Amino acid sequence: MTLRESLLHWAALRAPVVKPSTRQYHGELIEYICRLWPDRCDWPAVQISELDVGAFIPRISDLSSSRYNGIVTMLKATIPTARVLRRRRIQVKERALLSQLEFARLLDALDKRPRSHAGLVIRFLAHTGLRINEARQLKWSDVQADYFLVPASVTKNARVRVIPFVNGIRETLEGLRRVGDGEHILPQSAAKRSLATACKLAGLPRLTHHDFRHLFTTRCIESEVDVGTVARWRGDRDGGAMLLKWYFHLLDPHSRRMAAKVKV
Repeated sequence: MTLRESLLHWAALRAPVVKPSTRQYHGELIEYICRLWPDRCDWPAVQISELDVGAFIPRISDLSSSRYNGIVTMLKATIPTARVLRRRRIQVKERALLSQLEFARLLDALDKRPRSHAGLVIRFLAHTGLRINEARQLKWSDVQADYFLVPASVTKNARVRVIPFVNGIRETLEGLRRVGDGEHILPQSAAKRSLATACKLAGLPRLTHHDFRHLFTTRCIESEVDVGTVARWRGDRDGGAMLLKWYFHLLDPHSRRMAAKVKV
């Protein structure tokens, strides 16, 4: 098979088990590879040399680490000589950690935005740990007595997720019911513009929707919820390994407090 055919075959094998957005992403990467490497995409994949692969890699060196790694994964799976390639290490973005006072100040600024329900959107993200793309697809039918049953069609990893209600979420849901008139929970799909303005007015660094997933995670760990449970609520599939790495600065004091309670 040519490289193009091999890449399409690779994507087709994964299509039944990935989300539509992932299938689209795979298609975009294949198109990108063939556009950058037209002189090799119609060659048999087994005839592409290690030198050919080495000459191609600099063409994708400016891509983000996630996109670069996606292309490397495809090449390793389809070109025998590309198996020596290594994925890049993804650097974790430093995210601002709001105190409760700063969060309250931000919500006050958001609530003053005219013709916007951004304050409710941000509260919902902070109380559920959902990604904005997940939150905007969630429906009122997914709200149970004391938890959210997030369908596989909504989650990033295509697995059903259960998120229990935490303190404050019922008040947020009541506010969302008052302003909503459709089947989806959020009355607007995002709060990007209002959030940027509110951060400026509140004297805070510019925040993104994803920062409130970080805030949810941080508050859970500070409240001494065990890492495995937080990982399940977030929808992580690694049992908490990523959280142990990213949130060690929070987990270490907690570990010491727990150790002080142990009696042998």
